[in-house]
Amino acid sequence: MDIFILSIAFLAPVIIAEFYSSREYELSFRDQFDKWRLGKYLALLFSFLYLLALMVLESANPDSVFSALYAGAWLSLIIYSKSFGELFLGNAEEFKRVGLLEDAAFIIGWVGLIHQCASYLLYV
Repeated sequence: MDIFILSIAFLAPVIIAEFYSSREYELSFRDQFDKWRLGKYLALLFSFLYLLALMVLESANPDSVFSALYAGAWLSLIIYSKSFGELFLGNAEEFKRVGLLEDAAFIIGWVGLIHQCASYLLYV
């Protein structure tokens, strides 16, 4: 696939998450990095390296669009863990009761990103 399409597929979940977070919770992009700054920067690095590998090695494969889309979704779950923790895990009473919605979203995002990258490395 074209590099432009892979970039759009990767950035689409991040753009939607930024729009939702800024409108619903009035949080800026900078506000998202108050907690786990290093972990979120590492997630950005890993996901961009993954996207670069997709662009270089798999740009002709049409299935790589879905891989880029999933990587963007995991990245947005990591970065926007404040708003997405409440959105996706709002019915999880155990997390809500102890105030760990943001923590759970961050960890789930990291597990998904690590799985995405590891499965790609095993595939290549």
